[in-house]
Amino acid sequence: MTAELKEAKLEAHLEAVEKHKALLEKLHLNGNQHLDEVNNSLQQLTLTLEEYLKIIGIP
Repeated sequence: MTAELKEAKLEAHLEAVEKHKALLEKLHLNGNQHLDEVNNSLQQLTLTLEEYLKIIGIP
């Protein structure tokens, strides 16, 4: 795998982490936040982490 692809997958995961963090902060401030939105964010985190781990050779 190329270094550029590895970097792109890492950046995608880090962006997902930041988005999830912002969502959790919003949830903390607004108790009425929809749980499906949190679930979707967690699924995105999982997907980007799995893709990054595959790129760096961890199955």
